[in-house]
Amino acid sequence: MMKTALLGLGLIGVAATLAFSAPAQALVRGKPVHAIALHGEPKFGPNESFPYNNVNAPKGGTLRLQALTATFDTLNPFSLKGVPAAGFVIMGTNSVLIEGLTVGGDDEPFAQYCLLCETVEVAEDNGWVEYTLRPEAQFSDGSPVTAEDVIFSFNILREKGQPFHKIYWAEIDKAEKTGERKVRFTFKNKTNAELSLITGQLPVLNKKFWEAHDITETTLDKPIGSGPYLIDSFEPGRFVVWKRNPNYWAKDLAIAKGTYNFDEIRFDYFRDQDVAFEAFKSGAFDYFGENTARRWATGYDFPAIQDGRVKKLEVPSGIPMGAQGFTYNLRRDKFKDIRVRQALNLAFDFESLNKTIFYGAYTRLHSYFQRSPLEAKGLPTPEELKLLEPWRGKIPDAVFTQEPSQPMTDGTGNPRDNLLKARELLEQAGWEIVDGVLINKQTKEPFTFEVLETSDALQRVITPWFQNIEKLGIKGTLRVIDSAQMVNRMNDFDYDMSVLGVQNSLSPGNEQAEMWGSASADRPGSRNWSGVKDPAVDALVDIIIKAPDRPALETASHALDRVLFWNQFMTLHYGPTADRHVYWTKLAHPDRFPEQGMPSPGGGAVAMNWWMGSAAAATASAPASGGDEGGSNTGLIIGLIVVAGIGVFMFSRRKRTV
Repeated sequence: MMKTALLGLGLIGVAATLAFSAPAQALVRGKPVHAIALHGEPKFGPNESFPYNNVNAPKGGTLRLQALTATFDTLNPFSLKGVPAAGFVIMGTNSVLIEGLTVGGDDEPFAQYCLLCETVEVAEDNGWVEYTLRPEAQFSDGSPVTAEDVIFSFNILREKGQPFHKIYWAEIDKAEKTGERKVRFTFKNKTNAELSLITGQLPVLNKKFWEAHDITETTLDKPIGSGPYLIDSFEPGRFVVWKRNPNYWAKDLAIAKGTYNFDEIRFDYFRDQDVAFEAFKSGAFDYFGENTARRWATGYDFPAIQDGRVKKLEVPSGIPMGAQGFTYNLRRDKFKDIRVRQALNLAFDFESLNKTIFYGAYTRLHSYFQRSPLEAKGLPTPEELKLLEPWRGKIPDAVFTQEPSQPMTDGTGNPRDNLLKARELLEQAGWEIVDGVLINKQTKEPFTFEVLETSDALQRVITPWFQNIEKLGIKGTLRVIDSAQMVNRMNDFDYDMSVLGVQNSLSPGNEQAEMWGSASADRPGSRNWSGVKDPAVDALVDIIIKAPDRPALETASHALDRVLFWNQFMTLHYGPTADRHVYWTKLAHPDRFPEQGMPSPGGGAVAMNWWMGSAAAATASAPASGGDEGGSNTGLIIGLIVVAGIGVFMFSRRKRTV
């Protein structure tokens, strides 16, 4: 399942976690309903509003945000070419312009509620799902959303869209019209229960517009959509302004109450994150998602903080921690031996970094589902062993014998013991030191590699690692390139390594095959950036996708987590124990956030269910100013590479998809 890539903030606690872990009934089948959940019944009724939205929120004002890339050059978010403008989200959450058949419920692991559809019906044998469209659903030009639009969207995205769409919907056989407002998706595989939900995440395009535009090419023509906002004005690389559609067809639906409250949403572009922060302090934009421990600890002493015009908010998230780290391109021979990757991981001295530059604010990552019920802990359970035993001898022995854990140091900056272990592993892998340089014994080539980034923001993290691996005879270099080059090189797998990330959800599924599956490893533009081709991984992903209930899903996720971790496909970095948010008090937000958390950077739920506060608060910040410089890093760019929305991490499902 796919979800947003944006880290969230939420009030999830022990009770919510236990609720997510509890066994649930099967997916409701055989009758038209207003919503469906993967395991059990949807939490909310057909005419209920989501409790994390303020149905009485006032409308008005302009929300000013920082775009999460340094530039944009297209208004087509579906092509691999170009960098799309901020504000496009392709699935699940529904963007401010393009909506899906359904919208996700964020108080549940995976539930989809009818938006463009009036009802959804799943076949008794799970062989198909059928949507009945709302008669009032329409595009911004006044034309109705039709079954033909839905079928066109599915076919063109699967045939000509990004590689992600092809694999995400690979087990869907066809989409066909079965009535005046009815569309049926027929499945190749009746054992994959989530197909019924992910079809609802299909972004529904205006057939007339996209028949006149090549979906594989860039364009600056304003697309037609059914969402609550329209593109008002823009200047590539500087700003884009979205204006609320006063005739938005869904504004009176219960699930839309309290959402999209701003008259305008303006994204300004900055080429440097420090410049962007200074702009935020001056009031140039209204919200800042903080991802730097140093700045969080020392940077918030300016007057607007001191007099209460700007507030800091730190709240635990309800979804797994984003798994950021050095991502090795296994298509390069030098990284194929697991012992090499283990050695490079041993050279990463997290304890020293946490002590010297992170102010003790971070914890080391040892899981792709950390801080959630899906995280592998301790040794494998008997249920996990049933899934893992067939692969004994073909996956790392540590999967069976060790709890997932990272090597530690004393934090002094001299990880001597770890480097000695790393040197031994490199020797076993066929490398030797000659005149201080690590040389391959067979090819006689030196061990060098390049870390590809779009900013030098991580230099403080990368440089100490380079210094450690230099003691092993390895030469690493950091290369900073622009956003457009990054998009092209990532799509073509033309890199040694980069700092990338995986943002998993509470309900993993089809997207795991795109991120780790053998079938996606050589497909240009796929999200399998490491190039993983592992039969055990493929088998475990398939078990996750076909999990019949929540306990089975958690067991399979634990098993996959162990195999991914001990294979060292990434040197996992670190993350905060809570998400950090800063905003001018002209903005207001609901008293309670969804249990899954609130996506933050670049808008997300800020644009969805926040609103402009009192008139007095609205004058609290300085006048707006357009940004022409500011920040981005590779992680931010990658959100655009893979699903062409605003993002920080490789997208997995929160049941919110971008």
